Amino acid sequence: MAVPSSNSCVDIRDPTIEGWLDKQSRILRIWKKRWVVLHKSKLYTFRNEKEYVNPTEIIDLSVFSSVKSSEDVTRRSNSFDVYSTEYGFSLSAATPALKEAWIRAIGKDIVMARTNYWQEDTDAYGE
Repeated sequence: MAVPSSNSCVDIRDPTIEGWLDKQSRILRIWKKRWVVLHKSKLYTFRNEKEYVNPTEIIDLSVFSSVKSSEDVTRRSNSFDVYSTEYGFSLSAATPALKEAWIRAIGKDIVMARTNYWQEDTDAYGE
């Protein structure tokens, strides 16, 4: 995971999925509301909706191996974990349908990142 420098603007065209999620902080385990954007196997978190400036985090999904429901662990409705053998984090959606949409999208992008899909198919994004 990376914390970007201040005043950084992120070029996000045609995100896979975006919306409000709650993200559990790593140290204090406090849930914070974030605008989350999934784009090319990276999760970007922002404090404000559709303002792609100064992300609070940029999470590279290529280092993660799985995503699954975690309501039994977090004791929070519609929560899910993204994890690897060394690290994980928890997110929570407003509804079960949104939770499932995020799990599907993140799972697909984890597979794409681990197979270098984005490096091989950059023409689709004009790069």
